[in-house]
Amino acid sequence: MGDLILKNCKTIENKIVNIIIKDGIIEDIKKEILPSDKTTDKIVDLKEKIIIPGLIDPHVHLRDPGLTHKEDWESGSKAAAHGGYTTIIDMPNTIPQTDTVKAFKEKKEIASKKSCVDFALHAGVKTKEDVDKILKEKPAAYKIFMDLHENEELYQMFEYVSKTNKPLCLHCEDKNLVDYNIKTLSSNPENDSKTTTYSYARSALAELIAVNRAIEYSKKLDLQIHLCHISTRQTLELIHEARTSTNITIEATPHHLFLDNSTYNTYGIKAKTNPPLRDKNYNITLDYLNEFDSIGTDHAPHTLEEKQKNTWTSAAGIPGLEVTLPLLLTEVNKNNITLDEVVRLTSHNPSKIFKIPNKGLIEKGYDADITVLDMKKEGKINVDEWFTQAKYTPFENREYLGCNVMTINRGNIVSEENEVCKNEGKYVY
Repeated sequence: MGDLILKNCKTIENKIVNIIIKDGIIEDIKKEILPSDKTTDKIVDLKEKIIIPGLIDPHVHLRDPGLTHKEDWESGSKAAAHGGYTTIIDMPNTIPQTDTVKAFKEKKEIASKKSCVDFALHAGVKTKEDVDKILKEKPAAYKIFMDLHENEELYQMFEYVSKTNKPLCLHCEDKNLVDYNIKTLSSNPENDSKTTTYSYARSALAELIAVNRAIEYSKKLDLQIHLCHISTRQTLELIHEARTSTNITIEATPHHLFLDNSTYNTYGIKAKTNPPLRDKNYNITLDYLNEFDSIGTDHAPHTLEEKQKNTWTSAAGIPGLEVTLPLLLTEVNKNNITLDEVVRLTSHNPSKIFKIPNKGLIEKGYDADITVLDMKKEGKINVDEWFTQAKYTPFENREYLGCNVMTINRGNIVSEENEVCKNEGKYVY
């Protein structure tokens, strides 16, 4: 189990190497395979295709338990493998919320039985006692949705996490401003079918206020914070100034990098997400990618029925696990970004930020988590080929050049071309 030899692998440094994998670990990386190296009959010739460390997604919503009509650990983890991901970290907003040790253990057990890639869990924040008890179960981090809590309560929640030596992941939108904007704008019936209004209801200013508050609290408490799905240039400027005095990392999503709120005019309400796609006066683009520390898909599946309601009642969220890598590799082929940047944002840095052992590098002694790329393969984004239950994307029919053709998790081939193979994922901590 987990024994494999990969022949003729091309590294991002343009070297041709062979990788010897034993018990799921990279045992050696060498120019030539000797007869003594052939300890397994499972030898795969990659024919000089490029290898990168298996992708790590620190931000997925797999909806299991409680919302499995949208997604579950089996379908979501298969989507991850198909998209080149070997490790995923699930968010706590399931039913029940993963904010008690009982719920945390139950979700871990479910994932252990269903996931075909390795995984970790973020924990919610409820009481100090719950935070402390969950800590013993080794969460990747804690997560707070700032748009759901008043300021006094927020500071107390930050304080609980500051004692754990774990990062605090944050959804940054100011509750009071969001609530006021939604109440005001939804009072006009015309906005029920005007999806661009949603961009202004959950405004760029609401993100900026919340991020400023998160920075202030984290400084006082000496707390490591990870800001999820940052979506505006103005927020980036604030974060840039704060980095010298705050332990802060930030995440981009593919939909905020590649889309703006004009997408609502072409794709409609199905592109609704939180935070929303931004006006071109505020939105981030690939030009700002060097400001970010990681890319998280924010894979947030819903049923099509839940997505196709009005501006206010339609579910917010876009599936991203199977579209992110082709989008990024297309930009590599256009020379807009480098493959080094892709690896930094999707593997190296997530493993460092969340202190995931033995992942994020292709080196001796590390888990044999490897994503194989065909930079010449072209096509169009096609949801019919996806493994997620959520068969929709604002990127549908978008042309791509470059994609993953094989995903290897601890020496096991979990995805090859458009097939996903059986595998037993494990908790990474």
